Amino acid sequence: MTPEIKTEWEIGTDLRFFNDRLSVNMTYYQNKIDGIIIPVALTPSFGYDTRRANAADMENTGFEIDFDYTILEKGDWDVALYGNWSTNDNIVTNLAGSETIDLSGGSVSSRAIQGQPLGVLYGTGSQTNADGSFILDDNGFPQLTPSPIVLGDPNPDWRAGFGFRVGYKGIMLTALVEHSQGGAFSPRTLHVLNRFGTTLETATRQTLTQDLTNYAGDVIASGTTVRGNIENFGGGDVLLDESWYRTGIGGGFGDAQAYNFNTKDATFTRFREMTVTYSLSNDWLKDKAKIGSVDFSAGGRNLILWDNIPGIDPEVNQTGVGNGAGLDYFTNPSTRSYVFTITVNY
Repeated sequence: MTPEIKTEWEIGTDLRFFNDRLSVNMTYYQNKIDGIIIPVALTPSFGYDTRRANAADMENTGFEIDFDYTILEKGDWDVALYGNWSTNDNIVTNLAGSETIDLSGGSVSSRAIQGQPLGVLYGTGSQTNADGSFILDDNGFPQLTPSPIVLGDPNPDWRAGFGFRVGYKGIMLTALVEHSQGGAFSPRTLHVLNRFGTTLETATRQTLTQDLTNYAGDVIASGTTVRGNIENFGGGDVLLDESWYRTGIGGGFGDAQAYNFNTKDATFTRFREMTVTYSLSNDWLKDKAKIGSVDFSAGGRNLILWDNIPGIDPEVNQTGVGNGAGLDYFTNPSTRSYVFTITVNY
């Protein structure tokens, strides 16, 4: 193997206004990474499943902006706002002859595919026409693709953060909210649990007002109380009941599943952290105890999460720290933590 080579150019500016009370930094960049080291599949005759090699090239284009604005700095008061916004467009340009490289494993995997962003979600889905409409069977249900397809791009369209700090005498309060817009996420935990009827999606009970066909081809008469959902895939209303979730392609294990219906919007907003600090400093500490100050701090991290995926944290990743992204499979959620500290400064 040889070292990865990254070639980059960028242009930026650092702007200051109102006697440096407002600072704005902006950067636009483009880079190319040649010889990315990733695992490549081997034939079983080698005695190993994979080997690491310089097997990929990739390009990135992005823009970043951040600001810091001191609203009030007078007497005992110090009040400021700060934030950032960034976007990055990524594409895999070369895979050394491979069609696709698996970055995670699993029925839905994160892949490197030439001409696609790094980490696209890959698995079986629904057959579609050129206009994107579903190719339906005789009962009005989608049909499974004969091989895996690209299900979505887990990389967000953009990310941003916004925070503030308020200081008064020896007290300082800081808080930060982060937002991630767009991107695809595959919560396979929910897809598997659909098969057992233990998710909110499968909990609906309703009385039918029309005759409906289920995935097994049975006609359920109007007036029947059922557990399931009514859906229209383009050929009229059908019933998503146990036959869809348990024996069909709408829930369960393995590759023969329509995972496009389990690819969700990964947009989330998180109250990332808040901290309150009190700094105690007086003549007695300095003269008698030879201590400059004592700081008492209390804070919390990952306090509140807003997203559209019930019961699943879209920021988790089943592969941990790695190239794979956008996957959940009975993965532990992010931890909420509370920290209390005492710092003695001499």
